[in-house]
Amino acid sequence: MTAATDPPGSIPVRIGIDVGGTFTKGVALDPEGRMLAVSHVPTTHGHEHGVANGVLQALRALLRDLPPTAVPVLIAHSTTQATNALLEGDTALVGILALGEARDERRIRKVTRPPMDLRALQAFVATDRPGFEERVQTVLKDWRSRKVGAVAVSQAFGVDDPRFERRAGELAREAGLPVSLGSDLSGAYGLEMRTLSATVNASILPTMVRTAEHVRRAVGELLPDVPLLIVRGDGGAADLRAFEEMPLHTVVSGPAASLSGAILTHGVMDGVFFEVGGTSTNIGVIKDGRPALKYMTVMDVPTGLRAADIRIAGVAGGSLVRLRGRRIEDVGPRSAHIAGLPYASFVSPDRLAHARVERLAPLPGDPADYAVLQTPDGSRFAITPTCAANALGAIPEGAPAYAVPESARLALGLLGQALGAGMEAAAHAVLEASAEKLMGTVQALVREYGLRGTPLYGGGGAASVLGPVVARRLNAPFIPIPHSDVISSIGAALAVIRVERERSVTRQDPAVADLLEREVGEEAVRLGADPASLRIDLEYRAREGRLLAVAIGAHPLSTHTRLLDADELWQQARQVLGDQAQPVFGSPHHMLFVAARGRRGLLRRGEQHAALVLDRRGVRLLRFENAQVLTGPPHEVLERLCARLAKRAIAPHVVALTTSRVRDYAHLHDPALLLQQLAENLQLEDQVALIVEP
Repeated sequence: MTAATDPPGSIPVRIGIDVGGTFTKGVALDPEGRMLAVSHVPTTHGHEHGVANGVLQALRALLRDLPPTAVPVLIAHSTTQATNALLEGDTALVGILALGEARDERRIRKVTRPPMDLRALQAFVATDRPGFEERVQTVLKDWRSRKVGAVAVSQAFGVDDPRFERRAGELAREAGLPVSLGSDLSGAYGLEMRTLSATVNASILPTMVRTAEHVRRAVGELLPDVPLLIVRGDGGAADLRAFEEMPLHTVVSGPAASLSGAILTHGVMDGVFFEVGGTSTNIGVIKDGRPALKYMTVMDVPTGLRAADIRIAGVAGGSLVRLRGRRIEDVGPRSAHIAGLPYASFVSPDRLAHARVERLAPLPGDPADYAVLQTPDGSRFAITPTCAANALGAIPEGAPAYAVPESARLALGLLGQALGAGMEAAAHAVLEASAEKLMGTVQALVREYGLRGTPLYGGGGAASVLGPVVARRLNAPFIPIPHSDVISSIGAALAVIRVERERSVTRQDPAVADLLEREVGEEAVRLGADPASLRIDLEYRAREGRLLAVAIGAHPLSTHTRLLDADELWQQARQVLGDQAQPVFGSPHHMLFVAARGRRGLLRRGEQHAALVLDRRGVRLLRFENAQVLTGPPHEVLERLCARLAKRAIAPHVVALTTSRVRDYAHLHDPALLLQQLAENLQLEDQVALIVEP
């Protein structure tokens, strides 16, 4: 059943599924964000189809519990698969194909060397010598014989002219090899950075292609006509095809979805957010009602991709306690989940009868200092921070981490005997040792983002285990997020918008394409997509004579539940830019403000103009400390910009605002190409605004 054939009275439902390291969790939400169904299943790492089987199980459980009138219209999922593949070394042998002029070969080879932690081969092909395609094919043939699993292609100055890079990519695909192009991953100059990004991305392509295909088939069995999206590490979204091409975008996908869920369900504006799972804790930042982003460093390799600034600590609700003599040496990094042990606090007290504390190595090569309970029949149970919090009565009944208090007290009493202390002292010692491992990271984020005095927000099933302890030590309030155990699934369901439209055409008429692009863009923004994150793909299907447009964008992650009027937005702008702030361009979706400011130079005074773009919910989309703003009909604005670019070899950073879109042209450095693209994009607009940095 699709949206076009839904019966009267049907409820459109958005489904979010988070594939975690331990559990795969799903939620189904109605248009108001109310939860209609929840599912928890173990993540199926060992299944022949991998985690896709867990996605299928979670989806089946959701569909079974939904009311008959519910009609799924979208499925979005967040995943740790790209991260896990890199951490676990599930990477392919990569062929790095470096391109450029022959005279620059030595320099290009030097800056396109493989990262130390990845298996890779390197080759150089000159773009200014005859027989380019034949020489590329020779390299690819050799690589195939040497079992190369994927190719990374990176061209010097490929940002400006990627023709050779793209042709080499086509040849690699024709040879049956997955390909990652440097210019696709980053539009910034810097051959080394683009090459490293492409190489890391290529290394996980084969694994991610298999994973994506399994997920596609699994979901297609139940909901063949429902769009399937994946959450990216920056909180945006992409379809599964993009995941197959650029899986690096999904690193920290799960934590990014959790941040989105916290903002959307609780209106978090500023604070440190940490998600406490069973094995590790993800710590991130929410600033100005949006996830704090930074350029990713993966395996010590700098990339040109921005993602949520997530710090990971090896302690969580299921971490095992480590002993040295009669004191606690550490908590974690091994957990009950890794050791394959049940929590002592989640079993009945009679199962712990006559238990005693033993020490073991959870995995081969681990030190044998992890404390567990062992009963006379050989059963073993984990002593965890969750057990400690339950022993102290710190977990409210009904919370995800609430266990059997009597069992928890029994387990911590036995640990106390091993430590020469009482039950309460042992429980406090476990929680304090766990919190100590989080304190340094949380304090660093508070300093870095200026969050002193802001609350500590908790997500994840074990948020109530460690959150209050860390908050007390920081002298900050602790606020648990509602539905914290499925917050990442909620974030996945809410943080993506997708609109699809098609039109019958006899040829690829640019005017028709622009109209269709504008139509889906306005509809996606109307449904809540952030204009700054909006991505629109156009595809002409010649056989069917149809032009297809798909708009995908992230939710604006606003703390406001209603749209603000012009005066309220102006007030917010004055808080940011000062009383000089004036509105210069507005639409139903966003407003642009500017403010003149004096600037004192070494020899004379000057003036600069700050610019600020807010959406109608008050979310800050863009801010420039010094920029020129041009407003008016497109032809007049472009004439003024053309005069400004007359003697410039490199185009400035330009952002265009229309009634429904915010387009950033930072990736275009050629003035002529920039003007051409602007003219094409703005030709159907009545009024536009351009923000031009000096």
